Amino acid sequence: MLRDNLEQLAKTREPEARSRLIRALVAEYAKSEDHEPSAVERELFCKIVLSVFDQLDLEARYELVVRLAKTNRITSELADRLAEENYELSEPVIESSPVVSQKALMKLAMHGSNQHRLSLARRRNLSEDVADKLIARAPRPVTNALVANTTATLSIKATLALLIFANTEPRVLAGLARRAMVDEGFHETLSQVIENGCPLVPEPLKQAMERDALEPLAKSVADLDQNEEIEIDGRVLSRHEANINIASGELSFDAILLTLFQQGRVDAAAWLISRNVNLECNVIMDTFRSDSDAAVMMLMLRTGVSDTTYRDLLKARGTWLGRSTRNIHELVQRYRSEASKHLDMQDFGQKIAI
Repeated sequence: MLRDNLEQLAKTREPEARSRLIRALVAEYAKSEDHEPSAVERELFCKIVLSVFDQLDLEARYELVVRLAKTNRITSELADRLAEENYELSEPVIESSPVVSQKALMKLAMHGSNQHRLSLARRRNLSEDVADKLIARAPRPVTNALVANTTATLSIKATLALLIFANTEPRVLAGLARRAMVDEGFHETLSQVIENGCPLVPEPLKQAMERDALEPLAKSVADLDQNEEIEIDGRVLSRHEANINIASGELSFDAILLTLFQQGRVDAAAWLISRNVNLECNVIMDTFRSDSDAAVMMLMLRTGVSDTTYRDLLKARGTWLGRSTRNIHELVQRYRSEASKHLDMQDFGQKIAI
């Protein structure tokens, strides 16, 4: 069956037909859990996809990323090609693909955007060479993410650079202390650097290491890095990957938002809403913090979410702000009424257009 579809794809000439066939083929290829593709099938599938890649529409590319980015069912060649895409498509590949090449990762560390580099800094088992390049070229938020990634290998050279930063930057200093608490290898490296009398070690870190009292230093700067992961029905996604799943139709915006509100993840919900309504995230957060229930309702009407999701937002908002939730039922009833009017106006507009 798979081979037949591949042959059909190879013979198809129309770009739209190719995209449709690719989407169908990817779905079949990805879900066949009882059949691991052979090396020949994997190679054939990826070579044909690559041969028509530039002709594929966005939906077909989304389908590839959502279903195959985190698997070993594609070749390194295809993974590397996906890693070159705009951030909206490449993020899961950069952060999680088991087959993307070190050459492609190094290229991103050197020439990628800071968004690409941030995803790279979070990648499990990041190599020493790539980590070195990130520390040399990336802005500080990327460095902070790399320090927090205890699976990434940090060389002596990288450690010394971080110590230089830590002398003037409290966040890096606190990050090094946090890492030393949980990463035995890094703790040992720091101990050796201190024993050798390295003048780059900040005095607070040196004293904390010698006294075995790293925790106060680690907590000296609040960890402002928000949890980037969202768990939906047992699937762990980054925020950006959740956005990709929405765009591809794999998950609904409403379902993800409902889960975030139920988990009390107001920060992540605000980020997702900002992408949906094309407003700055801080505007969404300011609206949530405001005393205006009407402003919150109008914002959520723009997203088109269900009254169930709206209710869970109000509950999360009440808990977050320490406010009474006694009027939630009334607000939900009002939202339901306004949403119905909104839909009626949309239908009216469509009829006029026709």
